[in-house]
Amino acid sequence: MAKELFYVAWHGGSYIRLQPVKTDTRTVQYEVEADEQEKQQLEQLIAQVNKNDVIQEHIFVRPFDEYQDDLDKSEFQDEVRELFQLIYELGTEKTRDYLKNLDDAN
Repeated sequence: MAKELFYVAWHGGSYIRLQPVKTDTRTVQYEVEADEQEKQQLEQLIAQVNKNDVIQEHIFVRPFDEYQDDLDKSEFQDEVRELFQLIYELGTEKTRDYLKNLDDAN
């Protein structure tokens, strides 16, 4: 399968999108090269991260359940880590270098 160039873009807050063109320079955008199957995998992970970032109903349904909140945060962090791993694997050389530098800084 042929690979196409896409951009994983972080918009205001932590809303993430996969888009075919580079847009607003004020957003963080990672270049990735993906075939159709890899694109679908990225889209699924992005949807999961977007869905679980802020679970509003938890604020009202269980405002003092810190244990469950910690579990939610841990699950969310795992999803974000998985997304960044896939971005790294599919990333262009520029993207991989950028992510390596971020990792080295931490």
